[in-house]
Amino acid sequence: MAKLMKDIIRFAVVTLILIVASLPVKAQVVIGNEQAYDIDYLTPKTYEIGGITVENTDNLDQRMVLLVAGLQVGDVIKVPGDKISTAIDNLWEQGLFEDVQILLSRIQDNKVFLKIVLKGRPKLAAFRLLGISGGDADKIRKDFNIREGDVVTENLLKTTCNKARAFYSEKGYTNASVTTKLTKDTANKGNYVIVEYNIKKGKRVKIDSLIIEGNENISTNKILRKMRNTHDVKYKRKMFVWTKGFWTRSKYREFELQEDLDNVINYYNEQGFRDARIVMDTVWPVASEDLKISNRKKSKQDRVKVKVQIYEGKPFFFRNITFSGNTVYSSETLSKHLRINKGDPYNKTILETNLTYNPSGTDIYSMYMDNGYLFFSANAVEVAVENDSIDIEIRIVEGKQARIRNVIVEGNTITNDKIIMRELHTKPGDLFSRDAVIRSRRELVTLGYFKEESLIPEPHPNKEDGTVDIVYKVEENHTSQLQLQGGYGNGMIIGQVGIQLNNFSARNVFNRKAWQPLPAGDGQKLVLNAVSNGSYYYALNAGFTEPWLGGKRPQSLSVSISHNLISNGFWQDKTSDSYYSLRITGANASLTRRLKWPDDYFILSQALSYKHYNLNNYNYLTSYFTNGHSNDLSYCIGISRNSLDSPIYPRSGSEVSVQGYVTPPYSLLNGKDYTTLESSEKYKWLEYYKINVRGSWMLNLIGDVVLNARFRFGYMGWYNKDVGLSPFGRYYVGGDGLSSWVLDGREVVPLRGYQNAKLSPDDGASVFNRYTLELRQPIIESASATIYVLGFLEGGNSWGDIKQFQPFKVYNSAGLGVRLYMPMFGLIGLDWGYGFDGAYGGSQFHFSIGQSID
Repeated sequence: MAKLMKDIIRFAVVTLILIVASLPVKAQVVIGNEQAYDIDYLTPKTYEIGGITVENTDNLDQRMVLLVAGLQVGDVIKVPGDKISTAIDNLWEQGLFEDVQILLSRIQDNKVFLKIVLKGRPKLAAFRLLGISGGDADKIRKDFNIREGDVVTENLLKTTCNKARAFYSEKGYTNASVTTKLTKDTANKGNYVIVEYNIKKGKRVKIDSLIIEGNENISTNKILRKMRNTHDVKYKRKMFVWTKGFWTRSKYREFELQEDLDNVINYYNEQGFRDARIVMDTVWPVASEDLKISNRKKSKQDRVKVKVQIYEGKPFFFRNITFSGNTVYSSETLSKHLRINKGDPYNKTILETNLTYNPSGTDIYSMYMDNGYLFFSANAVEVAVENDSIDIEIRIVEGKQARIRNVIVEGNTITNDKIIMRELHTKPGDLFSRDAVIRSRRELVTLGYFKEESLIPEPHPNKEDGTVDIVYKVEENHTSQLQLQGGYGNGMIIGQVGIQLNNFSARNVFNRKAWQPLPAGDGQKLVLNAVSNGSYYYALNAGFTEPWLGGKRPQSLSVSISHNLISNGFWQDKTSDSYYSLRITGANASLTRRLKWPDDYFILSQALSYKHYNLNNYNYLTSYFTNGHSNDLSYCIGISRNSLDSPIYPRSGSEVSVQGYVTPPYSLLNGKDYTTLESSEKYKWLEYYKINVRGSWMLNLIGDVVLNARFRFGYMGWYNKDVGLSPFGRYYVGGDGLSSWVLDGREVVPLRGYQNAKLSPDDGASVFNRYTLELRQPIIESASATIYVLGFLEGGNSWGDIKQFQPFKVYNSAGLGVRLYMPMFGLIGLDWGYGFDGAYGGSQFHFSIGQSID
């Protein structure tokens, strides 16, 4: 019986639905107040569009409106139908209208006539920022990025209000509010409005107390150090002076709190607490009467309390790590590169780093990628979790080796393709190597022709045929440098002007079309430089470098010439006994070649140099050689290795060089008795040997902070004790290293915190050493400029004789500095140093150009 009743009810319901569905469903579309058409929505009718009119278009082109709507005269549509709905949607999506309607004007035979009625949104005539300072208004106005004529949409108002709130939230005004008011602009014809933004920034919101709960294994102080941007007003008592948080003001900003909580959980995960999570973070305001601060502070700030509840879980440890799918390398070899041992805290970050990408290039991915396995993949899977131990299986898909098919360069508008291609370590036909791609990028960055941040190699693999195309996208940089230098030294004001063209093209000098503004693109270097103080001296030099002599090998040829004059005044009578001068004319030719052994970071250099000295009553070098001519013909050989990852702000790598200078031992060959010779004859041909050693190492400590350790050593010796040390080319230690005013062939060694050249004997030293530690932090790194600050510890000294040499008896100093690099002017520096030892130390400021202070 019950079943029968259910069947009757089911039948009645279905019958009722069918009856209702069969009834005609109609709607009316009214045309003005004159007539109406009955429209059956269940049985649409087909019409041809006989005409379309458009109203209230705000001077929009009617054809453009119809094009956007997707309706044209002659189209066949159904009424009602999807085409009209779609047309309304298309017009609405433009964001230009407050209301969109498509009406039936009339129906004639099988043609329908439509009317599109649009109500346009207002346009912006101007906007005003009320309730804030002029300085803040200028910054917010720039951030808004809106202008007269923009359509005032809800989205525009919402976006600009959010930007204004975000501006003050960044400053700690978390409760800032913004309201808008639209007023019709009566001065403009048409639908224009003036938007007024009424901004109330409120009080600055600070964190009165930051409460950490639930942490048993990691101390509160360690957790606070991981919260780099979120601190309470008492944070300085809990932190070390060298941490970023110590120098950060207390501000409550929700987005920074969430970022810092993520950092805390990441730190827990790195310590093996893989299940750690934030259970709760609560923020509540502190009543004004409960604040133990002055009324003045109460009027300027609100405070909140923040409580963070942490669930630590238990620490986990790696147990068994196995590999599957590997045939190229054994599991033992892969384990050595993974560098995770049984019993180590479970650290997923270390696992992923040593598996996929370690900056040192010792990860497992690098092993395969550097051997052509571009399609290699590895996935670490937790296969067992027992108590506090985790077993990991690393599942490897090796794929097949990929060869380079095409190497393409894009974006080089000045530098010729061949100049770029010769620097690349990726050649068509070679096996793909990630290390070769990284090295190629480094070589291109080192050229200095391209913007480092936009130089991106892009491999495009072709899995079907096992090949890869590598595209190097570059953006030309301003390589030419204008050198303008002013300074004060030796009681004179010095000026320098010069130009250095680092991407010069000598072959196009006589091609007028190539002067845009100067012939460039072949990677050659041209240097022209002039220094003078206007009265006492001048120095002129010119140099040219061809970096790939012959075009086939990485060997460069450099030639240079120079002429210097220093005197006690150009206006002086040259025949007067009081007149003195020193003229030096010189030329140099050097050849450098990149080596392949021990690796291709090594460079062998050789040079032949000649200088002619003409002294006229010049006693600023020595008291025993003041008049006469002297010739210096020397041969230099050196070897260097440079693996720095960037020429401007290197974070890793090193630079080491050893150079030796020798002259012919004239006194040992000519048979003269030098004990009886006058100085003018004794030093007619200079003789000496010289060794210079320098090294620099970069260590990326954390983030962008880099520790730079440097040292320098130099020694100058003689062949014959009766001749002694050459009066030219000696070492002078101290000061900023700017030797522009020093034209007598001396070698200046900077030591900050001390006066120029005051840490050496008056007539120069034969041996010196210097040690430097610098801690660097970049402030700005962009295509137009790089700025970084530094702190340094430095020590150095010099001695007149190698027998007096004591490597650890040095003059010590410490200080701070800043460096500014601009492509047009090169590297400029300002340092303050304090010398702790001797009479020539104390507080000193030093100005530097290029690497003069290194």
